[in-house]
Amino acid sequence: QAVVAASLRARTRSSARVAAEQGAPMASIRLLPHVRRSCRPAVDSVRCIATSAFALALGKRPRGRSAAFSLSDWRLAGGLAAAGIALDGISVQTCRRFASGCESAPAKDGLPEVVESFPSDLSLQSSTVRLYQFESCPFCRKARGVLDYSRVPYEIVEVHPLSKAETKGIAADYKKVPILEVRSADGRALQMRDSKNIVKAVLAVGGMGNAGTAAKVPAPSATASTGKMWPPADFEAGSIEEQWIRWTDAVLVQCIVLNVYRNFSESAETFSYLLTHPTFSWLAARSAAASGTVVMWAVAKNRKKKFGVPDERAALFESLDLFASAVSSGGGKFLGGDKPGAVDFNVYGIMRSTEGCQTERDFTEQCKGILPWWSAMNEVVGPCLATNANAVQRGA
Repeated sequence: QAVVAASLRARTRSSARVAAEQGAPMASIRLLPHVRRSCRPAVDSVRCIATSAFALALGKRPRGRSAAFSLSDWRLAGGLAAAGIALDGISVQTCRRFASGCESAPAKDGLPEVVESFPSDLSLQSSTVRLYQFESCPFCRKARGVLDYSRVPYEIVEVHPLSKAETKGIAADYKKVPILEVRSADGRALQMRDSKNIVKAVLAVGGMGNAGTAAKVPAPSATASTGKMWPPADFEAGSIEEQWIRWTDAVLVQCIVLNVYRNFSESAETFSYLLTHPTFSWLAARSAAASGTVVMWAVAKNRKKKFGVPDERAALFESLDLFASAVSSGGGKFLGGDKPGAVDFNVYGIMRSTEGCQTERDFTEQCKGILPWWSAMNEVVGPCLATNANAVQRGA
């Protein structure tokens, strides 16, 4: 930590010197230390993770083991240290942009308007559409599925998990993904931020419509492993469709988190897409993958304990069987009947987030009841219409 602190001070002085050489106003240069301090929480969080990782490595050792760190311990700490260095570098660039007048930041008046639904006369097919996402995010894959189904061409903007630099230009006040940005042919600039809203809004104006749920579909219920997930404490019974949409976030997303991050190997597999991204530097990609692997593994462990789940795979398989049974009760290929509805796209997107991972291989092998619906969804959604769909490789 002392080394990183010294690095911060040295880099601040370096940033001020560069700013002065480039003719930046002295007032901006004097503010550099204050800007650096605003960047410190992110750096400090990674220091905390690194310190915790060392403690975890020591605490997990069997009795009698040497106090010296093993090669695997140093690899883990090295990856986390790289994350700290990357964040420090990011904060340096933030200071330099500030000192030079923030020329790279767009004017506030040019930001897309935040909306919860699209105007009825909006044509997504003739608009410029960008989806800001994390490749492995279940909520982002919901948006991709409904865009592909509606035959809307779009561009994927992969957001770096640590810096989130890609979204700062349009949504500096918002730290989550997905964000759907739409710029229409007549000059309207809009953005939508919630995956459930995105699904319903795209179905509404994309030409396909929302089929809702078939008449005989039952309400969702708890399974043997998900009793502490469903119903949630603040649950209010609405329509059958509303209950199932709530279920996808309260139960299915939690089951996915428990499974794709259930051990270090599978957590690393989930984040491996970062290593193939063409726009992330070698250091930025590896620092994000290393820190993400550790943090999300810890999150999964915490949630497993919180929800009292003895077996992650069993919880997921039970949830998929419950959904497949509801589809069968409705009498159609989808929960919406003959056409997929909003619930179908919420479930489909969440399951597509496991692409290329062991979780996907296991549920397609073990959950035979879900396969007819899964195959039908893959068929109607069709190929990915993102112009840069092959920019990253899942499971690589």
